[in-house]
Amino acid sequence: MAETRSSPEVITASLPAFEVQCEKKFKYCDVSNFTHIVVHLSDTAIRNLKNNTNSNADPSRIDNEDYLDIIGKMLSVTFFGNENQLEWLDTERVGRRKFVAFTNIEKKKNGAQSQSPSSGKLQVAEVMFMRTSPRDTQKIFWRPARATVLQRVQIRVCDLVEMVRVMRIRSNVVPRRKGPASA
Repeated sequence: MAETRSSPEVITASLPAFEVQCEKKFKYCDVSNFTHIVVHLSDTAIRNLKNNTNSNADPSRIDNEDYLDIIGKMLSVTFFGNENQLEWLDTERVGRRKFVAFTNIEKKKNGAQSQSPSSGKLQVAEVMFMRTSPRDTQKIFWRPARATVLQRVQIRVCDLVEMVRVMRIRSNVVPRRKGPASA
């Protein structure tokens, strides 16, 4: 007779972490201080990632937010030890590459981003996927963001801060009711 369970058990598969590499001069850098991580994605990197994670995702469907969420969770596990610390911020295509920005929500909660982004509070890392065989652990290489990447993240964060400010102002404005028209 088949065994029955009285209560359903939730089975969660843990996401694999990437093998991380960086230049020797950044080896002891505290990655927990990153406010944002920008990932370089090409179709080749997506295929390698798909092969290494046994995902059925189509590389041409990289715009799919679910797929970006999986990449964010895997990076979050790699850098911060939990899968819920990175949140998708924006995606931008430049040539044959996509740059996907994630926000460290722990830094967001602590107010590291509440100041003006131009004040130097943002610490952005760029992450590139390295070529590996399907049997190897996927390797990533990180470095501090170049000036152009940092500037694009600052612009996006400024846009979001401004949008939140405008929405707060609009939510505080109570529309006046017009009385009956006098003849």
